Amino acid sequence: MNGPESIFYKLLLKKISGALTEEEKLLLADLLKAYPEFSEAYETVQWLWNESAVSSPSRPAERSKRLLERNMQQLEQQGLLPEQPEISVNTAAGKSKARRYFFMGAGILFLVIACVALLFPQQPDVKETMEKRFPNMVITRPGSRTKLILPDGTTVWLNASSKLTYGDDFLQKERRVQLDGEAFFEVVKNEGKPFIINTAVMDVRVLGTSLNVKSYPGEKKAEAVLIRGKIEVQVKRRPQERYLLSSYEKLSIAASPDIHPHKELSISSVAPSGKDSVIAETAWVDNELVFKGEPLSELAVRMERWFGLRITVTGTRLQSFRMTGAFKDDSPEEALKAISIITGCKYRIKDHTAVLYDAN
Repeated sequence: MNGPESIFYKLLLKKISGALTEEEKLLLADLLKAYPEFSEAYETVQWLWNESAVSSPSRPAERSKRLLERNMQQLEQQGLLPEQPEISVNTAAGKSKARRYFFMGAGILFLVIACVALLFPQQPDVKETMEKRFPNMVITRPGSRTKLILPDGTTVWLNASSKLTYGDDFLQKERRVQLDGEAFFEVVKNEGKPFIINTAVMDVRVLGTSLNVKSYPGEKKAEAVLIRGKIEVQVKRRPQERYLLSSYEKLSIAASPDIHPHKELSISSVAPSGKDSVIAETAWVDNELVFKGEPLSELAVRMERWFGLRITVTGTRLQSFRMTGAFKDDSPEEALKAISIITGCKYRIKDHTAVLYDAN
């Protein structure tokens, strides 16, 4: 269980024990921003921890009880809570029944046990298991991009709405990362330790190269674009086949298995174009969104991640209208205005959602 939820609870466990590093504090903050649904569990545990200190101001009992019980229900739905008998709780108003409701230290202990159960079920050595199973994770939200350096010196640019994880054993045998989304890699060459990029659709094996890999959940296709060097691509639906790419080649694979086998995979050439020799597939690294003959319905999905704005395109004509151009340093309003001029459509923005529609 190396998903965002298990990592969040692991960090939460470390936080209440005072063992969070500065890097982990930033990761916890990023997780809370990227996954607002985690905030309730965070707030509940914070209250329980603060209540255990004599100097901490108390919170209204009903509010705290609701937060705790709601969080307990969420843990119970995941099968993380053992069955507990009803217990009596003393309050200022007298005795009342409360199922799985614990005050102060007891509540903290219960949540800590639940957290450990979530992360490391049936593991005798929790500390050792943490070190082996907890991966490093970087998450980017819609409208944001980031650059990071991996432990081997490899540079990674992570596009919007993407996640990159790697284990603490990254440098021991092989350099393996898991990508959900899009990233550009400048891989440090090490023939003894190949660099492997795992995605939901394909695995990419490299020795030392520059490449772009895109595999977003829910999108129609995934891509591997090689800029320099050589890579070997294994498509998970075709485990017996290997595809070798040379510089400036792109492998595209349909994410859905419903596509005809002869159409689901293609290898094509990519080439720099324009006065700045821009490659459309990697221009995002330089903060430029480039599109060539792209249906507006597909471009809208990329723009959603790029600007962090929900975009809906209505009508068959608009959805299939093919767009060519680029956005660089454009605001969402400027980009939508440019599209409306080119396509003759209108748009409106309300509550962080844009709608493109035909004027007629």
